[in-house]
Amino acid sequence: MAIKIHDYFKNYKHRTLTYFLLLQIISGLLAGIFVFLAAQFFSNAPTSIFVMALSINVLCNIVFGLILFSIASKPHKILSQAVAHVSKDPVVTEPPHIDTKEAEASGLRQIVQTVYELAAQTQQNLSSSTIGSQSAAAAFFKELADDLPCGLVALSKDGSIVYSNHLAPIKELPDGRIEPMLFFEQRDTLDQWLSKSESNKVRDLRTWQRIANKLPGEEDRHIYDVIAFYQKENPAGIAAIVLTVDRTEIYSVDQEDMDFIALAAHELRGPITVIRGYLDVIKNDLKGKFSPEEEELFDRLQVSSERLAGYINNILNVSRYDRNQFQLHVHEESLMDIVKSLVPDLALRARTQRRKLIFRIPKDLPTIAADSTSLGEVITNLIDNAIKYSHENGQIIITASVKDNSMVEITVQDFGVGMPESIMGELFTRFY
Repeated sequence: MAIKIHDYFKNYKHRTLTYFLLLQIISGLLAGIFVFLAAQFFSNAPTSIFVMALSINVLCNIVFGLILFSIASKPHKILSQAVAHVSKDPVVTEPPHIDTKEAEASGLRQIVQTVYELAAQTQQNLSSSTIGSQSAAAAFFKELADDLPCGLVALSKDGSIVYSNHLAPIKELPDGRIEPMLFFEQRDTLDQWLSKSESNKVRDLRTWQRIANKLPGEEDRHIYDVIAFYQKENPAGIAAIVLTVDRTEIYSVDQEDMDFIALAAHELRGPITVIRGYLDVIKNDLKGKFSPEEEELFDRLQVSSERLAGYINNILNVSRYDRNQFQLHVHEESLMDIVKSLVPDLALRARTQRRKLIFRIPKDLPTIAADSTSLGEVITNLIDNAIKYSHENGQIIITASVKDNSMVEITVQDFGVGMPESIMGELFTRFY
């Protein structure tokens, strides 16, 4: 018959004490029997008999002690297995086997079942409380997000919108999905940033300024400052939070002018590309049929088209810079490789203007951290200015050297008309 739980320890103590006394009696009897038998055969060596009897007694105590320990610790093992099974221990523990007569008679089965019942009740209470708390928290934060004076968008890992408040600039796609309605610079989009953050960041914070939700001229166009925060392995499954702060009133003062400049430059790119293409085709098809004068004319046309393309790139760069969208993509580069890519065009410009370019760039220069496109534009602009303002047959010397063991310095030197001191203060004024 099963005993009550509160009587379990009293019975466990009595049973363990009984096992202990019984094993001690057995140990003593075995030692006594051994002494009796040894005395019959080794009566002339009492000391040896005593030592052997003592050894037998110690050995029996060790063996019977291990047996007693195994019997006494078994309930503790079963209880610890039961507690581990219902706990949040990261190691999965199988439930103990308690469907035995011994466990039923000792009351151990009732104790383990009580552990299971209490754990189940606690889990149920926690689940109900958690569900209620989560529902209340979700409602609270949704109301809080809707009252924010800025747009809020929560993105999943694949870039789809999990949540957005009423001020967030979003649009619906033909397949029913929604995505942020923001026009980023092509080389620096929200998706590119999120992908890069997922690959090599645990947390990341990024800010963009002057990001529009519509193209210039469209109705209801707004301009935002965008703040994005990424966190890897977010418990809620949200990869990034995006805030959009409407700055239309602040930026609209000069935005229309910058939009016009950027739009005009973009529109001019197409015709210039076509002109350059036709010039290349005509020159290649009629190669060897031109007179020296006609050859020089085509060279001048080609230089002018390249220069016009450079002006358009400069205007676009200024527009990006004014809207805080100008980005440098820095990589390990060889200065010699960058300069080599510029030489054909620069040599043609110099030849048509009857100038001589001299490059003094060591081959053993260390590699540099640079945006090759932007650095190429800077070098081209400096050399182009030197060509325009040098005398006929004048030299233009381009040098490079290591400076302070950590930098590479590039200089462009000409021997032309120079620059009046009165305009030096306006040197970095755009379009001056």
